[in-house]
Amino acid sequence: MDFSKSSLAIKRWIYTSLILLFFIILIFGFIQLQVSNKDVYVLKSLNNSIRKSQLYAVRGLIFDSKGKIVVDNRPSFSLAIIPRVAKPYTIKDICNRFHLDYTKVKQELKKTFGFRPIVVARDISQESVIWLEENRLNLPGIINVIEPKRYYAPGVKSPHIFGYVGEVTQNEQKQNPEYEQGDLIGKKGLEKKYDMRLRGSKGVKFLTVDASGRELGKLDINRDIPPVHGNDLQLCLDYEQQAFAESLMTEINGALVAVDTKTGGILALVSKPDYDPRNLSGKISSDVWSQLLNNENHPLYDRALQNGYPPGSTFKMVPATAALQENIITPNWKASCPGYFRLGRKVIHCWNLKGHGTLNLTQAIKYSCNVYFLQLGLKIGLETWSKYSELYGFGRKTGIDLPGENKGLVPSVEYFDKRYGKNGWTKGNLANLAIGQGELLITPLQIAQYAMIIANKGTYYTPHLVKHFYDYKTQSFENYPIIEKRVNEISTEVYDVIRNGMKEVVEGGTGWLGKVPGIEMAGKTGTAENPHGEPHAWFMAFAPYDDPEIAISVIIENGGHGGATAAPIARKFLEKYFFGHLIPRVFAKPDSNTVEEKKDSLILPMDIINIQPLKIIPQKEIHNQ
Repeated sequence: MDFSKSSLAIKRWIYTSLILLFFIILIFGFIQLQVSNKDVYVLKSLNNSIRKSQLYAVRGLIFDSKGKIVVDNRPSFSLAIIPRVAKPYTIKDICNRFHLDYTKVKQELKKTFGFRPIVVARDISQESVIWLEENRLNLPGIINVIEPKRYYAPGVKSPHIFGYVGEVTQNEQKQNPEYEQGDLIGKKGLEKKYDMRLRGSKGVKFLTVDASGRELGKLDINRDIPPVHGNDLQLCLDYEQQAFAESLMTEINGALVAVDTKTGGILALVSKPDYDPRNLSGKISSDVWSQLLNNENHPLYDRALQNGYPPGSTFKMVPATAALQENIITPNWKASCPGYFRLGRKVIHCWNLKGHGTLNLTQAIKYSCNVYFLQLGLKIGLETWSKYSELYGFGRKTGIDLPGENKGLVPSVEYFDKRYGKNGWTKGNLANLAIGQGELLITPLQIAQYAMIIANKGTYYTPHLVKHFYDYKTQSFENYPIIEKRVNEISTEVYDVIRNGMKEVVEGGTGWLGKVPGIEMAGKTGTAENPHGEPHAWFMAFAPYDDPEIAISVIIENGGHGGATAAPIARKFLEKYFFGHLIPRVFAKPDSNTVEEKKDSLILPMDIINIQPLKIIPQKEIHNQ
């Protein structure tokens, strides 16, 4: 046997097998590359020459009840960087030119490494846009993008209703995975509450690019995905009336809330002081933001639904309701008011130091006698008082479609035991609560809801600002759900007594300055003691008496007596609501034959009264565009 030939044959077989194996692997690789994974590699290839660019959706518009546009959009240019394409030296040059913090920009770009543009500067000037376009070829990865910026019609403010839009934070991204880096989202007010509806859906356009990442033009317009316009909101309020309500509260710290008693729709919602929402639209100046944050009057704070106040005498209908419904007293039960009430060693004075004499319940409500209700509060006890406070909606949120609502505080036995210890609190605590003082905290919105419950004899509706939505995708309207509720534990007969007492308040009682001529109505004043200064002035009312349409609450911080300062403001708004104008007044003092002519104490600047008309566009015309 020739071993050399055999060894050679084995070597040839091995080499041939290796070559065949190599070609098999090579063929298998080609199959994988060009057949099995064709789509993957074609996409990777296309990504080198084709770029997806986001198209921002137009944010939904906000209309008032008459179809006036109150919040619109205008185009705004922003500077953006494409991390995958932009060169480090180019980014540094851009930061120097636009006065950007290079370190912060690098940190933002490190959060993603792709072709999605990252906005690094908003609201850039027209000159900057022109410069970017002129130098486009020399600035690979540096682009300008058009974003919608909120625009407010002339005469429009109401920042606590509308809120503002700002760039999403990392925490907000974690809470909602739909948010992407650089997105503009609602931060407060309706913008925040309905952000997912207002923001719409982004679109995509496909662009061709060269090896350096420079844009060469559109790929195929038929492949583009158009953005979807955000939902429009139409509100329940007429903005002319809203602006008038704001003018009534000029240079006042306080709030005004008016609600439709038949639907729960908000007719006016004012918190003062406030700020111009235009200052927080687009690029926000650090100086402006610092001024707002450090302002001692807290203009960012919504007093109408976030601030809790002692309600004072506006709360006296609660112990009255409890005493009547529980058969503790009858409407004819009387108490004597010598001008003070002695509780142990403590003497509590009535606001009328001369005393009211002997009164029944209706008279006690009419003249807001503290002594009467101090005695009544002791008769009903804390548990019963807490029960009926909660029946009227206090101590819980109303459910209004705005974020940040405060539920207030209704003390209970458990609350006092926890705060003062078992048996550590006294009858004095209860006496204070009966006249709307002490630990009790209420929002102006809750007082307006309370007035609505009494007006409708137990029926009320969840307060809401939005009347309906318009969906551009389905091209259809969606009405806001009207949620009806009922306080069944209080009888109609009890409401009749309470309502009659409130009618007497404006018919010669403490709220006579809140009376609207020609309109039968009911109301209640309140003067809430304030340890930090002058008392807070309250007034609540509903009208017309027999068929209520509107309930209103007004608070003026450190305003003194509610009947003197808050009631006239409510009256002016109601006059505007019912008649469209203010009514010249001749003031007749109650229980007197004298007539005193005087002008209203609130003088309105002409530039506030003459509110500029808003742009009116029929919604059908808008939605068909």
